[in-house]
Amino acid sequence: MTSTSQLCQSGLFKKRSELLSRNARVALSYERAKAIGLALGITLNDTLNLTQNFWDIHTDPIMVLDGAASTLVTIQYNLVAGTLAKYAATTRPDLVSLVEDILRWDVIGQFCLTELGRGLDIFRMKTSATLLPTGEFDLHTPSPSDAKFMPPTIPVKGVPCVAVVFAQLYVDGECRGPRPFLVNLNDGYDMCNGMTSMLLPPRGGSSPVNHALTSFNHVRLPPSSLLGDLTKSNTIHRDFMSSIWRAAVGSLALSSIAIPYLQVGSFIAARYFQRRHVTNLQGNPFPIISYRTQQLPLLHAIAQVFVLRALHKLAVEQFMEKNLDVRVRHGIAACCKAVMLQHAQVANYVLSERLGAQGLFEYNQLSNFYSEMRGVSIAEGDILALSMRLVADTLSQAYELPFSTHPDGPLAMHEISLFDEATETVSSSSDFTQGFMQYVQPRCQLMVESVGHRMACDAAVDQGVSQCLVDLYLINAIKTDAAWYVEHGVFTRKAIVHMEDAALSAALPRLEELLTAMDVEPYVSSPIISDKHWEEFSKTLPVYSSPQAQAPVALL
Repeated sequence: MTSTSQLCQSGLFKKRSELLSRNARVALSYERAKAIGLALGITLNDTLNLTQNFWDIHTDPIMVLDGAASTLVTIQYNLVAGTLAKYAATTRPDLVSLVEDILRWDVIGQFCLTELGRGLDIFRMKTSATLLPTGEFDLHTPSPSDAKFMPPTIPVKGVPCVAVVFAQLYVDGECRGPRPFLVNLNDGYDMCNGMTSMLLPPRGGSSPVNHALTSFNHVRLPPSSLLGDLTKSNTIHRDFMSSIWRAAVGSLALSSIAIPYLQVGSFIAARYFQRRHVTNLQGNPFPIISYRTQQLPLLHAIAQVFVLRALHKLAVEQFMEKNLDVRVRHGIAACCKAVMLQHAQVANYVLSERLGAQGLFEYNQLSNFYSEMRGVSIAEGDILALSMRLVADTLSQAYELPFSTHPDGPLAMHEISLFDEATETVSSSSDFTQGFMQYVQPRCQLMVESVGHRMACDAAVDQGVSQCLVDLYLINAIKTDAAWYVEHGVFTRKAIVHMEDAALSAALPRLEELLTAMDVEPYVSSPIISDKHWEEFSKTLPVYSSPQAQAPVALL
């Protein structure tokens, strides 16, 4: 039982947000985000030193109840409080009180990095901060395409908002590279002088966040707004990557939200599969969970929950190893993000599809789970871009990821083979870059997923995850590139089918035990998990009928 198990039963989370207007939903999400943050009790030490309390934020099941609230929580605690805490603990003790205000939600924090015209090429941002003779800075957005893209900077609920804004620093006409600045954006009612926030339409299929385009028209900033110093650096790019270190933290932390999404999604599907009946040839009611078509995606998703928990534990331990090359830590985060998002999105889609028409509705959670996770796949580093960088660095021997603890296993063999093939391809090419772009780049995500699968399976075995769940996870990973295993004579197609059947048959009798162990029922708002929940939900629906008619309570 988590610290939020009572909070999720409160009126704040029981309110059906899908029935509200956009503005009301946004306001509710801010209230929920604050409630989640305060319930978890995150401190400056937690966000600065990345304690277990920090990592546990994103694996708490309450994060799936409102995707907008979870977005706000991770911006507030990781990107903003985390960035400022580093300075508060070293060169800027005057920022301690602000960080405390952010942790208490007395101030809303935003992180303005990406620009409309530059996504992955953000190092070449155009937003500028020019040092003036007075010691102040002139913050300016040169053109519409240079506006900061996505951060929800619209005034909300009368709570003041500050942002860490990245801009090119100019001193005496010389560009000294991107630097972070602390900027007051609005007072909760109106934008500050010279600042414009343009509200974007809502993202499709997910809880609405006030995503916006934010621009600055020669805004005067005090000398203290610069986080860091004016010194010219010989390692501008490395310094920039260090200043956005919390994005790498977020790549691992935010992707771990896939675990509670898998937990809640599989619980909803399991209960519906048990509840929903069809009639067999003998005329008797027959639960649809009796079909392999329902059992396979359900048990694969549940197996992934337990295996990814083990992977997350291992990855956090390795990521926190200060003696490990920072690029290796980034690579570990990239591998975890790739597989966690892969598993969650496949499960969200397939399980939602197995719910039939019910899977289309937002009130059953799974359909918007998919949309929420699409946002996670892009936030704090697009998976494909992270994969390309990791593979390029590995092939150029810039660094090595930790080796497998089970090097003779099929997943380790698969991983090594893919990277050997890629190495041979670029080595035989007269132009490394051209060979990489033409033949390797399209396979980078598959290659990084292969590393993630191997890491996950190693972690599960080493941490004693039940063998039937490890076997299910293994066979699912094999199926993502079954052709390789058949081509190399490791397994036949028939053997793969029989391996999957054996693993499923071993896990299925433990279904109730596994559902209980996930401990997520309090976080499920979908009404299709039982007749009682559906009856309560149906009473909230608008009714249109003749004066004499009485609306029946639907059973499905």
